[in-house]
Amino acid sequence: MAPATSDAYVDERANVCRAEASNPCAYGLVVTSWHRPGTGPRTVSWVYATRRPAKVRNLARWWYQAPGGTARVGGGWRGGRTVKSWTEITWGSGGHDRIGPGLPAGSRICAEFNYGATARPCITLT
Repeated sequence: MAPATSDAYVDERANVCRAEASNPCAYGLVVTSWHRPGTGPRTVSWVYATRRPAKVRNLARWWYQAPGGTARVGGGWRGGRTVKSWTEITWGSGGHDRIGPGLPAGSRICAEFNYGATARPCITLT
């Protein structure tokens, strides 16, 4: 998706699905970030993780890793809510708030699920 721009910010949204068994999107991740034009650091403002099918006691957390850096937890374990056939878990609210550190382009953000999860959906900030 092409980034939205304003006079002061470039807003970006990235999403990914990871398949498992016969489910083409068993694990999903959407990340919204922003930065000022011409600058390096990306600010994460919203992380949205999904797991299908919905499971009791679903928890997730998100973590980030700058290029060449160590993986660090961005948002701790949080319970989700069931929506139809999936569980959704969110951190942040979008907009230009900040829920994590400033990250350089090329940083990876991943969601990790508890309770028998085998896949971790990840995106790379552009």
